[in-house]
Amino acid sequence: MWDMLGLECLYDVDLHMSKYNEWEKQKVVAILKEERTPEQPAGIPLQMMLLRAKVNSQRAYEIYEFNSTMAYDELKEIFEVDPQPVVEWIRENGKKVYSDYVKQNRKMIV
Repeated sequence: MWDMLGLECLYDVDLHMSKYNEWEKQKVVAILKEERTPEQPAGIPLQMMLLRAKVNSQRAYEIYEFNSTMAYDELKEIFEVDPQPVVEWIRENGKKVYSDYVKQNRKMIV
């Protein structure tokens, strides 16, 4: 999720899913042992992200889902150094979840 001011949040879905799968295993073991089940790990707060984007439409939020072969930290660093190329790549190759972005056509002054 990013807006006109830059990257706001970046989630690694694979990491969240592996934590969730591990929690599922721990939950089954706890149930079999008749112990208290562990707390479910926090997921990606998509509903809160959508709410924030809709309420702050003046900031032109964009939320995309995309696959990347880059490491999480490397991708985050690219957003900090030069975000425009990666944003354009995500717009072309990712799945748009939400966007207030409106492309401005360049005007030629004659």
